[in-house]
Amino acid sequence: MSTKIIGNQIDATTRAIMEALQVTEQINLPSLNQSQINALGTPAYGTLVYNTTEDMAQIYLQDAAQGVPGWDDVGGGGPSVGEESIIRTNGPQIEQDLTVGPSANGGAEFTNGFTAGPVTIQNGRTVTIENGASWFLLGGEDNDIGEGQVMQVRYSQTPASRYLLRNNNLTPIPDLEVTIQPSHTNSKILLMAMINSNARHVTSFGFLRNNGIITNGLSGNTNVGSGSVATTYHNRDTGGDMFNTFIQYMDMPNTQNPTTYSVGASASWSGGTRDLYINDRDSNDMRSISSLIAMEVRG
Repeated sequence: MSTKIIGNQIDATTRAIMEALQVTEQINLPSLNQSQINALGTPAYGTLVYNTTEDMAQIYLQDAAQGVPGWDDVGGGGPSVGEESIIRTNGPQIEQDLTVGPSANGGAEFTNGFTAGPVTIQNGRTVTIENGASWFLLGGEDNDIGEGQVMQVRYSQTPASRYLLRNNNLTPIPDLEVTIQPSHTNSKILLMAMINSNARHVTSFGFLRNNGIITNGLSGNTNVGSGSVATTYHNRDTGGDMFNTFIQYMDMPNTQNPTTYSVGASASWSGGTRDLYINDRDSNDMRSISSLIAMEVRG
């Protein structure tokens, strides 16, 4: 290694090891294109160059990627986790005045920005968004999902099994229930069910929440004591016909606890019960399925 240092003059071709260096202006890194950098082979760890091909200062690291030595870009990118910054991170507090936009920051690349929430702007601090710029908060805010938007959907369907119900009040249909956990206490749950059954004199269907009839207390129905969402009068009492019944109801459970919904059915009149077959008819030769959907809607 040759060293050519005379006073405050250092020859451009000098290669030297310095233990201390005081800089009053700037350090100019050697400018090399990608081919020239590749020709360096395996330099000392910590070697710095300016890659003219990539337009980036680079450093030779002992662990550039998954324990393999190599070149890596110097600086930039902000905090991150994982190889090649696979997960970008940010803190939960904004503790300085910030402006998003190209004018304040000197470039069009500062026009649009985002932050992973939740994040709090400290008292006395402001975030200014220039005209034509945007700042998007990703997650952590209640307003991310607007009123009336669907939050989640749960679905259930029976197997093609034959079920017999015989009760003058709404009785849960086996194997037809869903459990949903509302994300907000003011969320609404839209319930929709499609039931296949035979046609008795009068049939009624409704919904249950946690084994309790949701519409309990609705009166004026001679078929069931209360709670029917849909009642059909077939004008005949035959178990050999098949009918498809669709019902829906908007529930407001006012809870964030897991809630189980099911479908109840009944076939009776004035206290006299009938055999109501679900997914089939009396002659056991028209197997079908029934289904239930529970959809959380943001309140």
